[in-house]
Amino acid sequence: MSAVNPDEVPQESQPPQVPERMAFTSPPALMTSVLLSVILLIFAMYGWYALGADIRAQVSLFQGATLLAMMLLMIGIMLSVGYSRLWADERGVTVRNGPVLRRFTVDQIAGLRLRSGDAWAYLLIKDNGTVKRRAVLSIQQLEGNAGKRKLRELRDWLKANGATSKDVTLPED
Repeated sequence: MSAVNPDEVPQESQPPQVPERMAFTSPPALMTSVLLSVILLIFAMYGWYALGADIRAQVSLFQGATLLAMMLLMIGIMLSVGYSRLWADERGVTVRNGPVLRRFTVDQIAGLRLRSGDAWAYLLIKDNGTVKRRAVLSIQQLEGNAGKRKLRELRDWLKANGATSKDVTLPED
C-alpha cells in the first residue's frame, strides 16, 4: 500500500473564474467574408475589362458610379457579417450580427444554446414568460472546440452575472 501524497488529493471543484468582460468573434466567418469580398472584387474587375474598351466608353459616369457603389455595398455587407461580434460586460451583452446591433441586460437573458444542427449560437431572451431566440454569429458550430469553449465561457459568465431561466418556458424544439 502506497502513502497518499497530499499534493495528489483532488481539490473540491471551484466555481469557474469568469472575467469581467468578454468579447468574441468568429475567425471562420471573418476569413470567409474577406475571401468572398476579394473574389467579388477580382471578378468585378475582370468583368469590367472583359467588356472591352468600346463598351466601357459607352458607360456614363453615373452608371459606372452606380456599379461601383453596388459592389462596395455588397463587400461592406459581407465584411460586416464577417466582423460579427459579441461583447459581455457590466452593462450586459451586446451582439453585432452584420449591420444589426442589439443590446441585452443580463436579466433579459434566459440562456444560450448551440445545438448540433444549428450553424451558430442563440441567446434566449425572456419575453412575457416565454423566450425569443436571437442569433449570435460570433459563436459558430464550424469552429469546433473553439466554439464550444466560447459557449462554455459565455454560459459561465451569464450564470455568474445573474442570468437565469427562472419563470420562463424554454422551447423543446
